[in-house]
Amino acid sequence: MGIASFVIGLSCLILSPFLSVFLILPSILGLVLGIIDTVIKIKKNVSRGLSIAGIVLSAVALAICAFFTIATYIFSNGYNGLYADNSSGEIVSTDITCKLGESATLGDIKITFKDVNLNYKDYEDYAYIDKGNSILKADFEFENVGKSNVNINYYDFDCFADKFSCDFFYYIQDYNFYETLKPGEKCTESVYFEVPEDASTIDIEYSKYLYDDIGKIIFNIKNTVDEKA
Repeated sequence: MGIASFVIGLSCLILSPFLSVFLILPSILGLVLGIIDTVIKIKKNVSRGLSIAGIVLSAVALAICAFFTIATYIFSNGYNGLYADNSSGEIVSTDITCKLGESATLGDIKITFKDVNLNYKDYEDYAYIDKGNSILKADFEFENVGKSNVNINYYDFDCFADKFSCDFFYYIQDYNFYETLKPGEKCTESVYFEVPEDASTIDIEYSKYLYDDIGKIIFNIKNTVDEKA
């Protein structure tokens, strides 16, 4: 049993970072075998080196397996932050679609679509705009609804006109923003894009967590403007 405990403990230790959830029971088995073999050899007053080594290896492997299993669970569920309250006008979806006046929450950030202007003119005189394009300005209110500080960034946004990506428009004073909001804090910011005037659909997308597939908020611009008109 001492040899079995040693082999199981060593194998589990080597593989624990990769197969943690599957090696918890084998690690426990190696630990139990090592303890039983140690007790038997103490009574017989014989060497128990392999048994003790098996106990140590199995215990370390078990700790590593437990750590990676818990960390994986927290990581996979920690950003499950798409939530909303339909009674307050917010929308629940993997990809949340918002119109003017509606709010949605992604992670710890609640965003309200405040206003939109598809023909914004208050930009620098030297700005060059391609023929047939106009400047879109969209205003959003941000609120930290979580329990820790969050950052909001101009570059968390993308714009698509008829499914084609649109460029940020930089020829505006203080066009860029980067804010850190404490829990409960709010701020209002604007984003600017150069878009085709004849586009059938225009959407602004907000995706905070670039490396986590928790969805995005899609602000439907063109339909909003058409409905207002």
